[in-house]
Amino acid sequence: MNPLITIVGPTAVGKTDLTLELAEQLNAEVISGDAYQVYKQLNIGTAKPSVDELNRVKHHLIDILEPNDSYSVSIFQDQAKEIIARLKDRNILPILSGGTGLYVQSLLENYNFNDVKPDENLRAGLDELYNTKGIEGLREYAFTLGKEQDIEIQYTDKHRLYRVIEILHNGDVDSLRNQTKDGLSYKGPVIGLMRDRDKLYERINLRVDMMFDAGLVEEVEQLIKSGVKLDCQAFKGIGYKEVVDYINGSITLDECRDLIKKNTRHFAKRQITWYKRMPYIEWIYIDCNTSKDFIFNKAMDLICREGLA
Repeated sequence: MNPLITIVGPTAVGKTDLTLELAEQLNAEVISGDAYQVYKQLNIGTAKPSVDELNRVKHHLIDILEPNDSYSVSIFQDQAKEIIARLKDRNILPILSGGTGLYVQSLLENYNFNDVKPDENLRAGLDELYNTKGIEGLREYAFTLGKEQDIEIQYTDKHRLYRVIEILHNGDVDSLRNQTKDGLSYKGPVIGLMRDRDKLYERINLRVDMMFDAGLVEEVEQLIKSGVKLDCQAFKGIGYKEVVDYINGSITLDECRDLIKKNTRHFAKRQITWYKRMPYIEWIYIDCNTSKDFIFNKAMDLICREGLA
């Protein structure tokens, strides 16, 4: 098994600081597990590592796509696997760090994906179904298709339902039956950072304020001016879709700021729920008395236990 250290946790919990400290200590390189940091020019709203931080440690899967490009979990998985193998050949330890639960879990548990391409005509029909009957309409349709193939569909997320319906329409049902979780595919600890919910939300609100101070609105305005399409995948990220609504005049600036805070808090809650599906995470709980040294030393203990330091 190839070695891999993984750092997970909800947004704003402190993953970047720990990742950088570990990478410097271990002469490691970082693989981003974030669905939006792959996009060039999307810096502030994605909480992308700063130029100084990127210069401190070599990062992978950051700034690899143009804003109008599409990205997916299967592409991420393929790219991350290749990077991990390449680093092993060079005797360099990789650290996977990110908060996109599906991306991280798909890599750690080696999800099996298929080659069915997105069907724009089908998705247009699914958009109409979703707009008229909501998520339950999509679930009912997916359940009916799955029942015909003796496959139980349990997804409740819109985008995953779209994808499974595409696969069922394509007839590639074996890929769905084979998407089992066979345990971890890499040697190394999966370290989770967690804070008290109120403190985490306080950090999220502060981060959003700092994003506005750093020029989030101006970043989005420049992206639009440069030709980035309003309906692109990159603008579906929290922080960007709300600012687009503000620029379009749908909401005020104060409403925009408050909405980003609320949506980010909800996102953090969903992340925490997702991590409950990953029982192998070893948690480090942080409170107001927890020092950075304690967090670092605890993480190093877990890494040393696996023989990776």
